[in-house]
Amino acid sequence: MVIFCQLFKLNLKIVYFVLKLFPIKKNKIVFISRQSNNPSFDFLMLKNELLKINSNFEIVIITKKIEKGFKNYISYYFNLYTQMYHLATSKACVVDSYCIPVSVLKHKKKLKIIQIWHAMAAIKKFGYQSVGKKDGRGLKLAKVMKMHENYDYVVSGSNVMIKYFSEAFNVSTDKFIVNGMPKMDYIFENKEIIKNKILGKYNFLSEKKNVIYAPTFRANEENKIAPLVDNFDYKNFNLIVKLHPKCPKIDNAKIITCDDFSSLELLTIADYLITDYSAISIEAAILNIPTILYLYDYDEYLYNNGLNIDLFEELKPYVYKDYNGVIEALKNKYNQNVITNFKDKYSDGDIGKYTSKLANFINKRMIEDD
Repeated sequence: MVIFCQLFKLNLKIVYFVLKLFPIKKNKIVFISRQSNNPSFDFLMLKNELLKINSNFEIVIITKKIEKGFKNYISYYFNLYTQMYHLATSKACVVDSYCIPVSVLKHKKKLKIIQIWHAMAAIKKFGYQSVGKKDGRGLKLAKVMKMHENYDYVVSGSNVMIKYFSEAFNVSTDKFIVNGMPKMDYIFENKEIIKNKILGKYNFLSEKKNVIYAPTFRANEENKIAPLVDNFDYKNFNLIVKLHPKCPKIDNAKIITCDDFSSLELLTIADYLITDYSAISIEAAILNIPTILYLYDYDEYLYNNGLNIDLFEELKPYVYKDYNGVIEALKNKYNQNVITNFKDKYSDGDIGKYTSKLANFINKRMIEDD
């Protein structure tokens, strides 16, 4: 595997050497993601805000997931050529995940690379923090593929999280800026519109309180949601289950999935959120949504992956290893101070300004060398 990666890198370097002969366009910004095949709210919000600042910006968005299967791998390989061309000819690059060409290649000095990540916080360990663990990458592969290298700036959702993002990306803390995610501005500003759109399509959701269950992605096993689903209080609540996009779909008549809306959009109708190690707990806190953690595999997860914060302390007393505790908590009045304190600690307080602040930062990077 390591030898293959070395040959793969050599191929990319040869191609990129040629592509770097093309001149940089001083008004060009490229956004690259492999989180989805479609632009995220973060990318679209940033694009629109940047064009408000300077309508002459040329903004290119490249989004493509690495899907399993030989044909998909070949398709992604040729997509790398597109990524490299735009990296070679852009003044700035924005990424929200690990990007192969960004990390393994040597870029022109004028190219500024900004990692905004795709989550508000690093609740669970990832990147270099989990190297060598069961759910993490192997050390040799991480080094060969130069995991998370070449970032000029990294965004963290709060000051507290800088330490953990620094460890995960192996990046010095002086490269960080504190800023919330643009997608939170989108939800904050359009909450009623999104809510009405969802309830217009699923009008029965207005008949009971809505509970969103959004567990994190588990790399080596499926989410064990059956105990909660089978014993849930359907008389008083709707249960909407939103699994990670990488997880297989579930077929259970008791639950609602609302496949045409994202988990973030569904927070607009949520009376409660149930999650575990996912950063959606921060997003829910920003929207003041009562949050309950269902950590049925806590000890195992802590060993196989690791966590950056003590969830039992941060969201005490709404953290349970057993589904009975979760169901009981839904029956009682929620102490809103718990989620308020969580929000104040782990998020930038300028919601509504996240996009403009980040766009202005990128704009300054575009003009500073000129």
